[in-house]
Amino acid sequence: MAIYHLKYRPGKIADLDSESVRESLSKWLSESDGPRSFLFSGPKGSGKTSAARILAKSLNCLNKKGKDVCGKCANCLEIESGRSIDIVELDGASNRGIEDVRSIKDKAYLLPSKLDFKVIIIDEVHMLTKEAFNALLKLIEEPPQKTVFVLCTTDPQKIPQTVLSRLVKIDFKKGGDEELRRSLKRIIEGEEIEIGKEAINLVVEKSDGSFRNIARMFNEIVVSLGKKIDLADLEKYFSKRRGHYGYDELVDDLAQKEIKKILESFEKMAEAGVDFSGYRHEFLDYLQKKLLAEYGLGGEKSVLSQTEISKLMNILIGVGRYEKEVEIGQLPMEMAVVEFVAGLNGSGDLDKKEKKEIEKEVKEDKPTPDPSLDKEGKSKMVILTQGVEEIEKKWHEVLAAVKPFNHSVEAFLRAARPREMVKGELVMEVFYPFHKDKLEEPRNRQIVEVGLEKVMGQKVVFRCVLANNKKPALVIDNNYKMEEKKESLVETEVAGGDIYDLAKEIFG
Repeated sequence: MAIYHLKYRPGKIADLDSESVRESLSKWLSESDGPRSFLFSGPKGSGKTSAARILAKSLNCLNKKGKDVCGKCANCLEIESGRSIDIVELDGASNRGIEDVRSIKDKAYLLPSKLDFKVIIIDEVHMLTKEAFNALLKLIEEPPQKTVFVLCTTDPQKIPQTVLSRLVKIDFKKGGDEELRRSLKRIIEGEEIEIGKEAINLVVEKSDGSFRNIARMFNEIVVSLGKKIDLADLEKYFSKRRGHYGYDELVDDLAQKEIKKILESFEKMAEAGVDFSGYRHEFLDYLQKKLLAEYGLGGEKSVLSQTEISKLMNILIGVGRYEKEVEIGQLPMEMAVVEFVAGLNGSGDLDKKEKKEIEKEVKEDKPTPDPSLDKEGKSKMVILTQGVEEIEKKWHEVLAAVKPFNHSVEAFLRAARPREMVKGELVMEVFYPFHKDKLEEPRNRQIVEVGLEKVMGQKVVFRCVLANNKKPALVIDNNYKMEEKKESLVETEVAGGDIYDLAKEIFG
């Protein structure tokens, strides 16, 4: 089967799906003595590289038809196939140093071997170093007579102003609904696919405004559903991708503070292989529409208030930065849910009594209590008779003890491992600063220490250290269940309180 985003990549100016880009490119290429240094700026998948290649064709086409290329002459075909040595494409992310720019300079001053113009395309140009930009500056200001530069970027803010001022900028934006339908129609007609208007609209809705994404996604849909696609099958397809947990249902559960149900659903989705990054992005799109509805801009209103929707969106955006750092795909979404529900419960804020106590301590300049010491200043640590190997063997029991009270803490522990015992203190290795900070928070620390004490039979104080390099995760028995005992974890006292009360305070 063909790869749609490659097979149906725009080859002419007329094929470009963005109307504003078509107009801008036609305008500049119609000039008899046009610019020779361009900046194509816009989000990923908006067609920057395709437009750069079309520009290269337009400068070298042997049989131009008006303002557009023929797409059939020897030069056009050579450029299209990527065989022309006069069209140089570089990735700024991996060729970002001053030596790389000097190499570009050497190529720029060589006359084209066959074409009329040499075209140098630098993708992700914002990744170049400061020194590399300085070396590039003179080159783009006064390019050699037969050389044209096209710099592409997703982040123009990182390009020095001195460089920006010497470039002709063409903005690429996310595709509008009509532009995305136009792009999809080219594939539908080319592949002779039967699909209704409502189904097309659903595909467009899920594309995130990216021309490349809509082609890739449609490719996957056709592989799964075939070339006859109806709306019902397509809805089932998208429902399966998000684990049958719709956003309306998720929001209702959030409003009802059904945190256990939500976390259980996420765990089932993880087992089914759901892409949580895509799920989070789609959920943000859903919430954005609900936010607009609060101000009368179409759609049905949510059961959440405008303030709650805004808070949830902020949390979801915030946890997104951890998606590349953690190995547990569902963890960022779980963190977002826990934080949001805690806010609904009011447990995310200090009560008046706590605030007064903290203010009093600040005024009196009292030192922060050491969690390893009791009220009398004596060490709470007990030297374990077992070694760290024994703790590793029982690590699955610790996870099982912690999980009922905080799924996130259990997830953090899965990504950690016991390293050694130092004077009765367990040293745990973690691989991300965020995990270390979370495990050392007082409430999370108490839950972990109770789990350790329950399993090891002795009080255990721990501290976390960042690992120098990644080690294999412990093999965890996920089917292990804590044995039922007369004295359960719920009955175990923690720091003068009850672990049940502590968990209730966190989750409501």
